[in-house]
Amino acid sequence: MIKRLPWLRRLKKTDIEPPLRLPIACGPLSNGEGWWPDSARKKLIRKLVNEKAEEVARKEGVDRREFMASACGMATSLYMINLINGCSSGKSKSGNGMLGPGSNVNNSPAGAGGGGGAGGMGGMGPAGAGGTTGGTGGMTDVGTSGTGGEPSGTGGYNVPPEAMHDPDLAECVLGTGGNELIIDMQAHFASPETNPLGAAGLSQFVGMINDQRYPWLTRTPGCAGSACFDRTEFVDQMFMGSDTTICVLSGIAYSVGPDGNNASGFAALTNEDLMDGVKWLEAMYPGRMLSHAMIMPNDRIDVQMAMMDRLADTYNNWKTYPPWSPIANGGYWLDQGEGATMLQRGIDLGSPIFCIHKGFPLNSFSPTYTDPKDVGPAARMFPNAYLVIYHSGFEHGLGPGQSTQPGFDPNADMRWGPGFGVWPEGPYDEEDPMVQELYPLDRGVNSLIKSLRDNNIGPNGRDLDNPEGPVTTNVYAECGGVWPNLMTNRPEEAMHYWGKLLKHVGEDRLVWGTDCLWFGSPQPLIEAFRALEISQEFQDTYGYPALTQLRKEKILGQNAAALQNVRQGVDIQGCHTDFVADANLRQKRELDEEWGRRRDMIADVWGPRTRRDFLKLKSDEHAEKVKMSGNVPGIT
Repeated sequence: MIKRLPWLRRLKKTDIEPPLRLPIACGPLSNGEGWWPDSARKKLIRKLVNEKAEEVARKEGVDRREFMASACGMATSLYMINLINGCSSGKSKSGNGMLGPGSNVNNSPAGAGGGGGAGGMGGMGPAGAGGTTGGTGGMTDVGTSGTGGEPSGTGGYNVPPEAMHDPDLAECVLGTGGNELIIDMQAHFASPETNPLGAAGLSQFVGMINDQRYPWLTRTPGCAGSACFDRTEFVDQMFMGSDTTICVLSGIAYSVGPDGNNASGFAALTNEDLMDGVKWLEAMYPGRMLSHAMIMPNDRIDVQMAMMDRLADTYNNWKTYPPWSPIANGGYWLDQGEGATMLQRGIDLGSPIFCIHKGFPLNSFSPTYTDPKDVGPAARMFPNAYLVIYHSGFEHGLGPGQSTQPGFDPNADMRWGPGFGVWPEGPYDEEDPMVQELYPLDRGVNSLIKSLRDNNIGPNGRDLDNPEGPVTTNVYAECGGVWPNLMTNRPEEAMHYWGKLLKHVGEDRLVWGTDCLWFGSPQPLIEAFRALEISQEFQDTYGYPALTQLRKEKILGQNAAALQNVRQGVDIQGCHTDFVADANLRQKRELDEEWGRRRDMIADVWGPRTRRDFLKLKSDEHAEKVKMSGNVPGIT
C-alpha cells in the first residue's frame, strides 16, 4: 500500500497547493548557463505518468502528489520513459540505435501507424490498425509493444510494470536506502555566510536566486534567496535527502587577488569559501567531505604556482577550467605552456588529482578549449597525474546555448530526424564513415575517447597495444551534468554514453558526479542509474559491457575511493554505513518516516517555459552581474 505523506496533511488551507509533478526532471532543463528545452517526448512522458498516477491514486485512496512522491511514482516515470523510447523486447531498432532516415515524430491519426521508415520511429497517434508500432525496423513510441504491450526491462530502465503500484517492489528496483558507497565528485553550494557578494553573484550565475524559475529544482520549503543553495540546503539535499556518502565540494573559475588569496573582482566562490564550507560540514559529518582548490594557470602563472605551493597540503583535489580566461575567448591546453606547468607542479607537490572541465560550452567560456583533444597527450606526458574529465566531453563541438537536446521546433529536421538536436550521443566507430557522419569522432563524448585512442590509451589506463600490461596513464570520465540530461527521455543515448565509456575508458575509470545542488537533489539521479541497463542488443551490436551491479558500484563510489586514496592521509574503504555516523543514519530514517523520502517535492517552483523566456533571463542575469561586480572578465 502506498504510504500517505505527512507533509500534505500538514498544509494549511491558506497555503499554496503544492504542484503535481514528476519525481524526475521531465521538462525544460537548465543550470543557469545552458538550456535544454522541452520536447514532444517529454510532454508525452508527463501525460502518461499523470494518467497512471490518477489510476493508481484513485485505487489506493491517496492523493496524486503522494503517488508521485512515492517509489511507485519514480518507478512509473522510468517505466514510461522506457515505453516512449521503445526500450523493451520484441522490437527491432534502427541500426545506429537512434532515429533513422525517414523517421517521423509528428502526431499520426489512429490506424495510420505513424510510419517509421527505414529504422525510423513510430508516430505518436493512438493505437489503431498498425498504429501501435513504427514501420519496418522502427521503434515503438506510444502504442503497446509486442504481445501484451509491456516492456521487459531489456535495455533502458529495468522497471517491471508491477513496480508502478507495488511500493515494496518499487523500493527494491530503485535500491532506495541502499548501502553502496556513493562519492559525488562534483557537488556545489554557495557561501553567503563568508562571501555574501559572491553568493549573490552566484545566484545569478546559476540562475537560482528566484525559486520560481526552474521547475525541476526542489528546495527546502520556505527557503528564500541564497538560502536555497547554501550549506544548510546542501545538508538537506545531499546528506539528509539522498543516499550520497561523500562529496567533493567544487567551485567555479575566478581571478584571484594579487597575492593569490580571495578574489581580484567578482568571484562566485573562492578557495577560502570552499575550505570554510568543508570544515563546517566536516565538523558535523566527519569523513564525508573532500575539497577542491581552484587553479587558473592562464591567470598570472607565477601567482597560481605560488598558490598551489601554499594550498597543496590543505585541499584534496585541484579543479581547473581550460575554457575559462580572464580575457574574452581565451583558454589553455593541458599539454602546453601553463597547462603543462600546472600538472607538473601538482605532481611535484604530491597532489596529482586534477578535475578538468571539458565539454559543456558555458556562455562565458571559449568553445575552442572545451575540446578534450589535449587529454590524451597530457596523460602521456604526465603518467603520474590523475586527470578527471568533468562532463566526459559531453556536448563538445557546440556553441554556448546549443544542446544535444531536441530542438525548440519539434518539426525541425537536424539530420537525425525531427525532434533530435545537434550531435546526439551514439556509437564510437573508427571504421564506418556512415556512422561517423551521424556521430562524428570529434564531437561530444566521442572526442574524449578519440583523444585517448590516438595516444594508445586503452581501457583502465592500459596501452591499446598491450591490454594485459601495466597501467601507464590515469584518465577518468565523470558524469556530472550529463546524466541529468540523458536520464529523462534519452535512455538510448544513455546506453551509448555509459556503454562506450565502459568499453573504451574502462570500468575502473568512470566516476560519479551530479553537479548538484545546481540540478537540485541528487536522489532521482541515483535511483535512475540504479535501474539503468544496457540492452543485450546494444551489447551484441556495439560490444558494450553489461551495466552490472558490480560495475554500478564501481562507478558510484569505489573508483573514486581508489582515486582519492592516492593522496597521502586519505583512506576511503567500505560502504555507506562505514562513513555515516549512527546518529546521522537515525536522523535520516526519522525524517524519512515522518515526512517521506521525497519530502522536498512540496516545494512550489516554476520556471521559464520558452526559449524566449530563457534568453531574457540570461540577458537580465548578465546585466546584473556587470552591475554588481563592475567587471566580469570573459563574459560577453
